[in-house]
Amino acid sequence: MKLRSIPATAPKPIFPARDSSATGWPRWLTYDEWNVGIATLDRPLRTIDDLLPLRNVRWLPPQPPLSLLADPFPYRHDGREWLLAERYSHRKRVRGRIARIDPDRPSAIEIVIERDRHVSYPFTFTDGADVYCAPEMSQEEGCVIYRLAPDGRWAANHHVMRGHRLVDPTLFHLNDRWWLFATEPPPSHNDSLHAYYADTLEGPWTPHARNPLKRDLSSARPAGRPFTIGERLYRPAQDCSVTYGGAVHVMEIEALTPTDFRESIVLRLEPDPDWPYPDGLHHLVVDGTRVYFDAKRARVDWLLWLKVWL
Repeated sequence: MKLRSIPATAPKPIFPARDSSATGWPRWLTYDEWNVGIATLDRPLRTIDDLLPLRNVRWLPPQPPLSLLADPFPYRHDGREWLLAERYSHRKRVRGRIARIDPDRPSAIEIVIERDRHVSYPFTFTDGADVYCAPEMSQEEGCVIYRLAPDGRWAANHHVMRGHRLVDPTLFHLNDRWWLFATEPPPSHNDSLHAYYADTLEGPWTPHARNPLKRDLSSARPAGRPFTIGERLYRPAQDCSVTYGGAVHVMEIEALTPTDFRESIVLRLEPDPDWPYPDGLHHLVVDGTRVYFDAKRARVDWLLWLKVWL
């Protein structure tokens, strides 16, 4: 992975991600194929520059044609580490589903959350001893927060933010408040960031006074779990200015109150051209000495229209 520290005004990428629509082939012949990568660090991060570079990258097994894995989020249960990810197919009438994967033995994939409409971005987090997942369900109202049961199943626990449609809901606890970041539904899902806060997970949730916090294709849409190094809070954000999921900007949140918000870009992560997936990167989770991310490659298929519709 190519990473580098950058100033607040970001220069153009060293390795610009290629948009499948710009490969020279018509859009109806191309699709994006995503897969999950796992990198191992020598030790937990001490500074943000410790992400430079990521080593020991391991890819999950490739999925069948027209299928993908994306948005990896780890969690722990019964003394083991697990991974939730979106499993999706480009074929017509196939919805996104949330799959459970053993990252050390990834051949078996089990669907654990499925809804009548599309679901993705299975954001995992903890509150005390409880483990939760808040997936994106932006074709429905609000966000259903699932709780991990002792038997390993996921059960709906809260339904928050009814009346809103949230893209990539991202939750974290700061200064005795819960915060929820998300972007608007299409057509502003890549560039319009909103925030809400509450005293408890079940709410009520109050909109930030400055919503939308920003309108920016290069750093609005969430791209994974916020994390801290020392006293500094970082938020991964998608850079969709060149292509959807082109790169990740790591943002440092410098101020966050019900009436104030300020952040700046401190790091840029781009796909390595030597990867098997060199055309985009749109997710980052730092979890101890493991870093979970995803990357894409643009595919051309002359029979794509037939495979999708049949």
